[in-house]
Amino acid sequence: MHNLLISINLIVFLIFFYKRAREGLHILQLENYYNDRYAVWMKRYISKVLNSKVILLLLIPIVLLLLGITKIGLILNIFVYLILIATAKKTKEKKPFVVTARIRRMYVTYLFIFAVIMLVAILIDYKIAIIIANICAMFAYTFVYLVNMINKPIEKSIRKGFCIKASKKLKEIPDLKVIGITGSYGKTSTKYAVNTILSQKFNTLMTPESYNTTMGVVRTINEKLTSTHQLFICEMGAKYIGDIKEICDIVNPQFGIVTAIGPQHLDTFHSLDNVKKTKLELVDSLPKDGLAFVNWEDENIKKSELPSNAVKFGLTKKADYYAEKIEITEHGSSFDVILPNKEKIHIKTKLLGELNILNIVGAVAIADKLGMTAEEIKIGAKYLKPVPHRLQLKQNPNGSIIIDDAYNSNIKGAKMALDVLKTFENKQRVLITPGIVELGDKANQINRDLGKKAAECADYVILVGAEQTVPILNGLQDRHYPKQNTFIAKNLEEALQEMNRITSNNTVILLENDLPDNYL
Repeated sequence: MHNLLISINLIVFLIFFYKRAREGLHILQLENYYNDRYAVWMKRYISKVLNSKVILLLLIPIVLLLLGITKIGLILNIFVYLILIATAKKTKEKKPFVVTARIRRMYVTYLFIFAVIMLVAILIDYKIAIIIANICAMFAYTFVYLVNMINKPIEKSIRKGFCIKASKKLKEIPDLKVIGITGSYGKTSTKYAVNTILSQKFNTLMTPESYNTTMGVVRTINEKLTSTHQLFICEMGAKYIGDIKEICDIVNPQFGIVTAIGPQHLDTFHSLDNVKKTKLELVDSLPKDGLAFVNWEDENIKKSELPSNAVKFGLTKKADYYAEKIEITEHGSSFDVILPNKEKIHIKTKLLGELNILNIVGAVAIADKLGMTAEEIKIGAKYLKPVPHRLQLKQNPNGSIIIDDAYNSNIKGAKMALDVLKTFENKQRVLITPGIVELGDKANQINRDLGKKAAECADYVILVGAEQTVPILNGLQDRHYPKQNTFIAKNLEEALQEMNRITSNNTVILLENDLPDNYL
């Protein structure tokens, strides 16, 4: 009988532990497997990590087992696990958990640890095995941190091997030109614009979606790069000093585009100076005959030390390449791009917002330097499409218009998105946002500024998450925004329910920054 109860106990433990550990692994994955960032998440959600209900319920059978009330303790323990499994909240994942090779290696480590612990415990006393199992269940999220730390040397070795393979593959294509793109915002949109225009003349490969980490870049090279490619357009993201340099040391770019330098990821960078230093690692990595293309509308870039041959693009005559006669409507944008010592190029696009115009000007600049004709550039511009979740226009079933800017997470981009919302003057304008994150101690002021801007551009504001949106609400109140025109939703699902309640075919909705699972 005891053997049966022990077996059932271990089965229900494994089911419950897997559910909790899987969620922890998902968060770790969203945090790019950085233990320090995962630790910040655990601290932020300490009541979830150290769930008092779980700890209290699992302590009761532990006490019974220690007191020698074995049979009742084992039976109660089974019922506790069944209750915890049955009452566990099911959360819908916005970005699905992916069982990668790295996750599978973590599973193997888990199994090895449990096998060793259980074998030792059972050889001594089966009660110890049950007690250890319960303690593991209580601290399942912490175990994720521990296993990731144990696997670090293995992952480092595997990572090094993939990087060497990618570097070798690049060297086997000597005529390949590499274009690196980085910035606090605008990287992905600029990458798509550059790729669309340059592909009219060259065989291009770009890093897909938001594959902008070292391993994302390496994976793209190892799996997709061929000897027929002429240009590799490489988005480079960073959360720590040295991240951009690490990618540059692998791909050795000849051209670099810096889209912006701003207060992003301050929770890991800690200061704007560190952000600047990291973004300019791309410029510093270029060869002597390389070219850096920089956004001359960005004050932080203007104040930076740049090579004398840096190509400036912007929206004013102070830049080498700039846009003029800009017209932005709810249907798209049209403008002229002025090229140095050449005829201007008229661009008409369905893309919305000033930021997209800036991205296109940057793409035109590099296309011109690579020898593309005005006609080739114009044709490429015609094919430009909104990047998913970046000022993307969508039609709601009830006839309302949705401006999907859910991927955006910076103050400048958010303000530009609000300017786009403002252009819909004859419609009811609704903003849905949870605010901007990863801003360190600047989060409060930046989100308050977002609230002030929203008061000027939106007729109705739906805030997602009561705690984190307090600064936005304060910003709205600073502008005496009507209280009856705001709604605070617990989550995105409730926000969308409120949206459907108030909207009609005469409404336009801006979805600004839909936070991932590790923030809601």
